[in-house]
Amino acid sequence: MSYYDFLRSARDNCGFGLIANIKNIASHKNLESAITALERMMHRGAIAADGKTGDGSGLLLSMPQEFMVQKAHEMGVELPKMFAVASLFTPKQEYLDVVASFCEKNDLKVVLNREVPVDKRALGEQALASLPKIVHVYITPNSLMATQRFDALLYLARKEIEHILEEDKAFYISSMSSQTISYKGLVMPTHIKEFYTDLQDESFKISFALFHQRFSTNTLPQWRLAQPFRSIAHNGEINSVNANCYHAKTKTESIKSEVFTDEEMQRILPLLQNDASDSANADNFFEFLIANGMDFFKAARAVIPAPWQNAPHMDPELRAFYEYHSTVFEAWDGPAAFSLTDGRYIGCVLDRNGLRPSKYVITEDDTLLIASEYGVMDVKEKEIKERGRLQSGQMIGLDLKYGKVLFDKEINDYLKSSNPYMQWLNDHMIYLQEHVEEQYIKVCEGESEVLVEHQRYFNITQEIKELVIEPMIRDGKEAVGSMGDDTPLACFSNVQRNFSDFFKQKFAQVTNPPIDPIREKVVMSLNTGFGEVHNILNEVPEHANRLKSISPIITSEKLQILQSFGDEKSPRFQPYYKSKLFTTLFKSDLQASLIALGDEILHSVHEEGVRIIILDDSNVDKEHMAIPMLMAVGYLNNFFIEHGCRHLVSIVAKTSEVVDSHGAATLIAFGASAVYPCLLFSTAINIVEHSNVVTMSCYDALKQVHSALNNGLLKIMSKMGISTIASYKNSALFD
Repeated sequence: MSYYDFLRSARDNCGFGLIANIKNIASHKNLESAITALERMMHRGAIAADGKTGDGSGLLLSMPQEFMVQKAHEMGVELPKMFAVASLFTPKQEYLDVVASFCEKNDLKVVLNREVPVDKRALGEQALASLPKIVHVYITPNSLMATQRFDALLYLARKEIEHILEEDKAFYISSMSSQTISYKGLVMPTHIKEFYTDLQDESFKISFALFHQRFSTNTLPQWRLAQPFRSIAHNGEINSVNANCYHAKTKTESIKSEVFTDEEMQRILPLLQNDASDSANADNFFEFLIANGMDFFKAARAVIPAPWQNAPHMDPELRAFYEYHSTVFEAWDGPAAFSLTDGRYIGCVLDRNGLRPSKYVITEDDTLLIASEYGVMDVKEKEIKERGRLQSGQMIGLDLKYGKVLFDKEINDYLKSSNPYMQWLNDHMIYLQEHVEEQYIKVCEGESEVLVEHQRYFNITQEIKELVIEPMIRDGKEAVGSMGDDTPLACFSNVQRNFSDFFKQKFAQVTNPPIDPIREKVVMSLNTGFGEVHNILNEVPEHANRLKSISPIITSEKLQILQSFGDEKSPRFQPYYKSKLFTTLFKSDLQASLIALGDEILHSVHEEGVRIIILDDSNVDKEHMAIPMLMAVGYLNNFFIEHGCRHLVSIVAKTSEVVDSHGAATLIAFGASAVYPCLLFSTAINIVEHSNVVTMSCYDALKQVHSALNNGLLKIMSKMGISTIASYKNSALFD
């Protein structure tokens, strides 16, 4: 089964926000303000036909210490200073025994199970039909331990419980922490206080709250999909979630933690859930970084980086910070505003396009409010100390320990100075463009008869030349087709079609908008890298050992330079980039040949230290056929995942199959880091030299074709609302 088989693209568009006392002073007033703000976002969600079932709303609150201690006392349990509460949705009583068992396994002790009192009259018929039993499980350390270790063991125990009970989708752990507690469900915002009677208790005092009103679009409302999740509340859609989930799996192949032992880490993995929404997976990834000791602000920027690639006026040191982290983290891309917390910090970050509103207010009584819109809390003008809105890619945070609001510049100053990122890049990163002496030199197309034979084999017909390639040469962009295209689907066609023609591009629908690749080009990027991905939990200079290209479409010059860094006989050779070329040609038995190719490459990776794999289909003849390049790339992509070595290698496709940006996009979406369309370039030169239709030099022709492919890739990415090629690679966004 392909890894993509279980990826889901459940998305939502919502109202969200946070409220916090800057001095971290707990009060019931803070809770009431959060509930009021949530109630005023009811227009952000939908209502079922029963008039009372919503899409889901909720609160993630700082732990109400006084209230929890009081409730435990009423039930005959005296809590120690260090305790945690897990909030569970459980359909079966025996699951509580499973929770207790795994807590005990991890040096934790369940001291109390408290069924959370609810008023079912607040629910509609649909919500009531799926209402789980909601239980608070009180947990204490079983031995003397530090707070950090207690939190780590809570995370470890929760992940193990989730894995063992993953088949029952009705079981869900909303929160399991010493810092925060979740109250959420399929309840309308105006009824959440009525439903959860705990929230009416005056002793329920909090210092901060994340709140969220869900608008379910591509999924049916479910109790467990209500937000906030355990660390974040998210307004928007993660359009790149397929790629992010795939990359998360590759990143954990080489994971080493300073918080967990290797044995404990294996019990935590996999870190993402197969059936989770895009927001839930982003939450899982963010909390994994936090649980493993990553700084709050760095973890936030690992998920949602600022648009640094086309920002020449950005502070060079800050740019170096983002470029360094781009070697191991790709953006969770799409319109998104996140409010986040780890218990010590709380904050909000906006996506690179600024497609979701995030507005903040700081009041004279030391309240920080961030929400999708103004007006969710009654504040008189004279009580406002400061207000504003986040711009695209900006972040705001609050240090609850020291009572300080941190604006984007202060956060950036901290991030850029936390390590010598610029020095690491200067010492280790290699930019292919700097080594290109002459770009777009004439490609050696061989004998014209051989070229014609290759064109015939790879289906470059006269029609393709006239309607696809010539416009690219002439205009530097692909021709525009009509919406009345009546060409049969490839699977029903009576003529030979390219393998990539059997794949149809997906596009953004419902509330996740496509973006404009022309007007929003400043936040888009085709930057791609080659080399091994190291342990994401460490910041070390070795992460900067990358070959970088400004585009995944490479020319013969860049391919030669790429190979020179991976050739042991070359003076440029560096073992990090050792490369090897593998032919995809075969005589018979496609399936056996594909398996043999995978085994051969796997041996080279493990035994020879090969890190850049170059697949070549360009030498077909009468005795040899070529494995379709897309099939080879897709097979290897999953083959490496199965063998736990995808993080070690980059795949380059030297192919005669690609004649347009669609063909290149399919290869990248299924795992290729770069594409060299050798036959397309040769054909372009042949057209220029032997046709009267286009009059220009070979240099200009290749430059135009290269530009057309780049622009085409940007357009394809933009249809799905994805801004960077790093977030598009491995996305498999094709039907």
